[in-house]
Parts: sequence; structure tokens; C-alpha cells
Amino acid sequence: MLDFLIIVNITIMAAVYGYAVAASAIAYPAMMASSRATAVDYFAPFFHKSAHMQLVLALVVLGLSLVISLMGGGWLWFIGAFVLQLSGPYTIKVLMPVNNRIMAQDADIHSEKMTNDLSSWGRLHFPRTVLATHVFILFAYLAVKGGV
Repeated sequence: MLDFLIIVNITIMAAVYGYAVAASAIAYPAMMASSRATAVDYFAPFFHKSAHMQLVLALVVLGLSLVISLMGGGWLWFIGAFVLQLSGPYTIKVLMPVNNRIMAQDADIHSEKMTNDLSSWGRLHFPRTVLATHVFILFAYLAVKGGV
């Protein structure tokens, strides 16, 4: 049962990691390569769909990691999942003000502020990608080390 939970947890963590990489390496560069109006129009549905998915997946990883740790898998599972949760406060404090300005109904899409916000979004999202990468690598290491 423990091995099964570890496989499920790594699979979900792979989705978190994959989404973070795709947002940083594919979606953001595509937005920046499109027209300003297209980038701004794309951002709101992209953000709303991804925010809910990322939240649910991160919480499932946290819950599964706690169960894995309690079942004898070692506390590094829970610690890694707890560290992953740091992306939440980071997003609220650092990314949400930028997200909200980009998605504002009355935003001037041709303003210098919009240029700066769109330009900085990728750089501001990158720490989330790095965090997800490290947790995914930790989980893969723990699985291999544990013989899964």
C-alpha cells in the first residue's frame, strides 16, 4: 500500500512540476510572442484555470505525503510537501498584485505598467518552478532510495 501511495504522490507531483515548467517555458513565452491584447486576453482564463488546479494538486500532495510519512516512508516526504506549500504565500504576496493588475477590467494594456507587469511575470513565476522542481527531484530520490 505504501508503494502505491508513493507512486500516486509522485505522479501528482509530476503534474505540479510539469505544469510549472510548462507555464514558465511554454505559456509565458507564447504570451510574450503574441500581441499585447492577445497576451492580456489569454492571461485571465490561464490564471483562473491553473490557480485552482495547482492549489488542489499541492494540497493532495501534502495529504498523501503526510500519510506516507505516518506509514513509515520517512518524514522527508512531508517536509518536501510542506516546502511546496510555500509557493502559496509567495504567490499571494509577490505574484497576485501583478496578476490582478494584468487581469483588471480597466487596465490600460498599452501602459508602461502593463509592459512591466507582463515582462516581469515570467521572472516572478520562476521561483515557483524551481521549488516544484526541487520537490519533484526529492520525491524521485526518496522513491528510488526506498525501493519503489
